[in-house]
Amino acid sequence: MLSMDKQTTILPRQIMARPIVVIKYLLIGLIITLLSGCATYQQEVHKGLSLAHHGDWKDAESQFKSALDKPQDKLLYYLEAGALAQNQGDYKRSNQLLAKADILSDTFFQENFKNRAWALLSNPRQGDYRGNGFERVYISYLKSLNYLALAQQATQPIKKRQLQDAALVEARRIDNKLNEIQAQEPSYKELDAKENQAFYLKALDWLSGFYTRGHNDKYLYRDDAWARYLEGIQYEQSKDYDDARISYQQAAKLYESGYAKQYGLSNITAERAWLDTIRMMRKGGDWSQDDINRLIRQKLSPEMQKTLKDYQKGDGELIVLENEGFVPAKSELSLQLYADPNAYSLVLAPLLANGDNQQNDAFRWFTMVYADVNPLNLIANYKAGGPWGAFGGVFTKRVILGPAVWKQLKRAHLDTLLTQQFIRITVPYYPRFTLDHHTPQISLNGSDIQTTSIRMSSLSDIALQEQLSNAQRDIYESLVRELLRSWLAFRIANSVHDDTAKLILSLVGQVAVFTSSAADTRNWLTLPAQIRLTRIPLHPGDYTPQYRINNKDFSHDKIVIKPDNITLWNLRNPY
Repeated sequence: MLSMDKQTTILPRQIMARPIVVIKYLLIGLIITLLSGCATYQQEVHKGLSLAHHGDWKDAESQFKSALDKPQDKLLYYLEAGALAQNQGDYKRSNQLLAKADILSDTFFQENFKNRAWALLSNPRQGDYRGNGFERVYISYLKSLNYLALAQQATQPIKKRQLQDAALVEARRIDNKLNEIQAQEPSYKELDAKENQAFYLKALDWLSGFYTRGHNDKYLYRDDAWARYLEGIQYEQSKDYDDARISYQQAAKLYESGYAKQYGLSNITAERAWLDTIRMMRKGGDWSQDDINRLIRQKLSPEMQKTLKDYQKGDGELIVLENEGFVPAKSELSLQLYADPNAYSLVLAPLLANGDNQQNDAFRWFTMVYADVNPLNLIANYKAGGPWGAFGGVFTKRVILGPAVWKQLKRAHLDTLLTQQFIRITVPYYPRFTLDHHTPQISLNGSDIQTTSIRMSSLSDIALQEQLSNAQRDIYESLVRELLRSWLAFRIANSVHDDTAKLILSLVGQVAVFTSSAADTRNWLTLPAQIRLTRIPLHPGDYTPQYRINNKDFSHDKIVIKPDNITLWNLRNPY
């Protein structure tokens, strides 16, 4: 009887303990899986990027293939591999890879519940990489350059024309994509969380105001002057001079109306585009000399007018597009989330180490993007901490919820969660970067020539501002994600009645949530940091061009310049 009693008392405890043990090991397994996956990804990407920086394109592609072998990274793999194949001169394969990327960049806008739910419960790195507006545009940009390179290699006139037309098709697709740059963001309302659906809706309601107030339109990628200028080059190459004039003129107006200023480009970009507009007016023959002279006086400086005179009837032209460097890689900024009941608000403060340059950049990003500098938050900080509290708001971000929402938060026991647990919020950011400002030197047949190279586009600045425009969305989604994950771990721990088991499970849950918190730092890393343009009018003949920049030499095989023809040198400078 004694043994029977022992069995009847011990067996229920064993049964109760099993789910605890299972959940414990599931949480530990989650930590190991996520941390090892992130570590492997970072290491492999770093290796691939290091090889690319040295111009080892083929080995770099192999490393990226290893790093991006997960289903959620399929789009990113095609982007990286497509760019690296172009750098190897494998233009057909590059277009095949980029075509697959083009399809995925559209289909990923509608995401399924399973993918989004797993990303929500783990971290956004586990979700499908969707790309952004300017990456979608530059898929067509690279494809058009591939077709132009293939056209120059073609020996049959019909084939050459077909490839030039294919390049123009991609240029026109850029126009369509620029109208769709406001990509649809996935909504948490699409999630069907069943038991916890009410929590999602409350979290959205609490934080939606914070999200919408932070959006800044001035950083949006709304158009691309350089892409339109490239379209002009392609029309000119095809001798469609009126269409070329329209494209050059669109680019000129964009550069001077704000594009150059937004991305830190020189005003000479607009002048160069106006110069080419004027050249197309001359070649088209439908414009009076008075109209042309008036535009020359209005738009061209004396130096640019001198450049215009270098173009003589019957000359050909060499165009060098230097795609230099690489767009910066994103880093991760960690924040601590805690509650301030006295001010009915949530507070975010950066978690930073001392002395490290990257940590200094992270703090600068936080103060630039998130810190409390608006009047309402300054007042709330003053009420919470007096004059020092108002000043301290420079180092924090306050999400004001108000008394009514705070009551809902208390009913969900989130106030207890926020005071008892350390909740980590992670968001992506860009460290500081410096563009190369060296002046290139070009020689033809061994002799240096005097010419001007112009930085026409800075993809690094576009990427930076794209991240700035999405910064509030990122912190909004991270807040919802980490509150949900912490709340679920909190509920699981509190559902256990054994104090020791509850303590262990609570600790394991907190560690799992804390260590697996991550930001989505993925981006298309093999895009160039900047694009420099050099246009050289030349008499018909044979030339062997060399390009020297920052003590690095690049050479091209012999080219044949024909009357009224353009030869394009798409130069990839990894240094």
